[in-house]
Amino acid sequence: MKISKKGEYALKALIELAINYDKGVDVTLINEIANQENIPPRYLEQILLRLKNAGILVSKRGVGGGYSLSKAPENISLGEIIRIVEGPLAPLDCVSVSRHVDCSEQSRCGIYSVMHEVRDAIANILDNISLKDVAKRTLDLREKNQLVLSYAI
Repeated sequence: MKISKKGEYALKALIELAINYDKGVDVTLINEIANQENIPPRYLEQILLRLKNAGILVSKRGVGGGYSLSKAPENISLGEIIRIVEGPLAPLDCVSVSRHVDCSEQSRCGIYSVMHEVRDAIANILDNISLKDVAKRTLDLREKNQLVLSYAI
C-alpha cells in the first residue's frame, strides 16, 4: 500500500482539525490549514469536500466559516480516512474486502495467502489508531522540536 499526496494531505489536514477540535476551535479556514501544512489551497479544498461528503467533516459557509470534524477525533480512525481518500487498504484486489475480485488461482496461490496477511496487518494497525492519537504524536513532536530549537539559539 502506498499513500498518495492526496492521502498525505488529507491526513495532515485532519490532524490540524483534530488539534483545533481539542482546543475548542469551532471551524478552521482552508487557508489556515493550507499555510500550516504547505498544501495548495485549491487542492486541499477538493480533498476536504470529499471528506465532507463522506461524513468526516462539516462545513460552515460565509464569514467565520470553514471546516470542522463531524465527530470527536478519537472516533475517527486512520483506516477510515485512508479508505475514503485512497480506496481499499489491500495490496491486491483478490484480498480486498470492499473491492474483491475473484481469482481462479486463489485457493492454491501463496501470494494470496501472504497478501491476505498483509491486508489484515495494515487494517489492524490503521483501524486502531485514531486521529486523536496521531494529533497527540504531532503535538509531542512539535513540542520536542521547539525545545531543541530553543537550546540551539
